[in-house]
Amino acid sequence: MKQVLENYYNNKRIKTILGKDTTLIGRMSFKDSLKLIGVFKGSIKADGLLIVGEGANISGDVSADFVVVSGIVNGDIIATNKIEMLPTGRVYGNVKAKKIKISDGVIFNGKCEIVK
Repeated sequence: MKQVLENYYNNKRIKTILGKDTTLIGRMSFKDSLKLIGVFKGSIKADGLLIVGEGANISGDVSADFVVVSGIVNGDIIATNKIEMLPTGRVYGNVKAKKIKISDGVIFNGKCEIVK
């Protein structure tokens, strides 16, 4: 799993990138991978990896296999595998996953649940 995430971080496998000048409102679903650097208001459901990049702002609930947060999420996050909050990440909502990693510097206001 570590190698898979490293490949994503290095943009080797990122299928879609929504840039910093992008604002979307509604429901979004995707497979594989998405890196969001802009603003999204609504719900996200993914069969793959969601990277909430530094500068990104999501207002709504997120469901994905893997979620990496270095931006802002105002809503609940559910991951079937792992949620990773990086030092610049801010999460205002509950999180639920098999594995959760919270780095030093993260602002997290919500409940945390580890599931099997």
